[in-house]
Amino acid sequence: MKLTYTSATLNDLDIIHQYESTSYHPEEAASREQLERRINYASESGPELFTVCRNLDDNDKVIAFLCTTLTKDDLVTDESMSVHDPEGKTICLHSVCVSPDYRKQGIATKLMLKWIEQLKQINATQTPKKYNRIAILSRPNLLDLYESVGFKNVGLSKVVHGPEPWIDCILEL
Repeated sequence: MKLTYTSATLNDLDIIHQYESTSYHPEEAASREQLERRINYASESGPELFTVCRNLDDNDKVIAFLCTTLTKDDLVTDESMSVHDPEGKTICLHSVCVSPDYRKQGIATKLMLKWIEQLKQINATQTPKKYNRIAILSRPNLLDLYESVGFKNVGLSKVVHGPEPWIDCILEL
């Protein structure tokens, strides 16, 4: 399978919303409007902030995505889930979603590793660096995935979003 990684566009919104809706509990999934805003934030603040993975062997079909906002806080907060601060240096990673047809094939890991490398390259070309860290809320069952790409578990989050507790994780850039 040949994969490519590009910035999300509004043309991708339908499939992105579908993956978001099938990947998260209804209380946790971002709405179509939130996803649209995040695509627009990325077009203004940096296309790397909303990345899709496409399968070149299937007409460039979007098979996974990750989306973010920026904050001046060090961790994901309730506010950062709905507000994007273009002056922020912490990237809040809100969603990493893979098409059900492509799960358990390492797609999420490949997407995150490629994306993290891109962020490090962006930082290497700017002084001061554009981004300080990536912050994410994780479920206990996904900690191994995030730790495998470099995130550190920093403890139980204060954020209440959906029916289960979250764990704060960060990756310093």
